[in-house]
Order: sequence, then C-alpha cells, then structure tokens
Amino acid sequence: MINGIIIQRNQIGRYKGVEGDNWYLNDKYPELFEEYFCENIEKSWYDSDYVDVCTDIHFVEKYIELSRLNHIKFRVLLCETEKEKPNIQNVVWNTRFIGYDYAYLGGSYYSAVLNDICSGRIEQFKDYILNSNGLFDNITDLKDFISKREHYKRQYGNQLIEEGDFVIYKLYEIVLDEGDIV
Repeated sequence: MINGIIIQRNQIGRYKGVEGDNWYLNDKYPELFEEYFCENIEKSWYDSDYVDVCTDIHFVEKYIELSRLNHIKFRVLLCETEKEKPNIQNVVWNTRFIGYDYAYLGGSYYSAVLNDICSGRIEQFKDYILNSNGLFDNITDLKDFISKREHYKRQYGNQLIEEGDFVIYKLYEIVLDEGDIV
C-alpha cells in the first residue's frame, strides 16, 4: 500500500531512510503546521495500523515552498508499507526506488537498519550489505535481517535490540527539479 509522504531535511551521510530530521519546519512555523500535523499525520501513537505520513498535496507543497524560502535542503520520501492507513491515491510523480528500511510507524521513525547495521553497534549484523542509501536493495535480505533480529531479541531481550512497532518501508525518493511542485 502506498501510504504517503515524509519530508526530511537532507542530511550528509550514507543512510537515507525514514529516520532523520523529518517535519523540521513544525517547530519553526507551529501556527502553520502543528495543528494539521497532529490531527492528520501523527496518528501512530494511538493507531498501530497507521503510518505517520502525509497524503495532502497542499500541505506538502507549502512545506516545500517554505523549505526553499529558508534555503533548507530537503528530500521528499514516498513510503509504501503493509499498513492500510493512510493511502495516497494517484501517485504521478517522478520517483526512484532507494531501498527498504525497517522502522517505527512514526514519532522518531527509529530505524533498525540505521541503528543496528549502519551504526556498527551490533556485531552480529556487520555482514549485511546495504546499498548506497544505507538501505536494503531487496526484501529477501531485509526479512533475513528481521528474522535474525527477532532471534537476538528473544536471546538478549531489549538489552541489545530495540523493541517497538516496526514496519517494513519500501522507499522512493520523489525527484523534484528546482521549480517543481509535487
């Protein structure tokens, strides 16, 4: 199910998944974004079938406009998960597949791929090969990682492995030219 969009500050570094400086303008412009964000995007706290993404093109366009006015480099991620809510319709943008992530539904978007593999924190995961975006190229390898992760979680508990509402994200980056509007 193609769920919707996350707008993220473009960070320097290999990892390009869902964990990052997302929705970075909310604190700067609370009068423009906070109410809408809380009512329409940030719902995973009380609905585990919901992914914290945006389906409102006008909200996305305003975010892009203010990001450009503030000279903030950003990325627009299109997220696909197994969750049914929300569901964005009529995706017509130029996108490129960037990989698979395994992360929280929202909030911090904590990513097991970033924190367990990219960080080098867990020795048992050092042999996984990630693409140039710090993500998995295929679902088979990601599911193998999830299986091993579950094994270590049973073995060590949350002393080693973060527990939470994780979901597999299939991620695309929406390719914007300087003058494009989503």
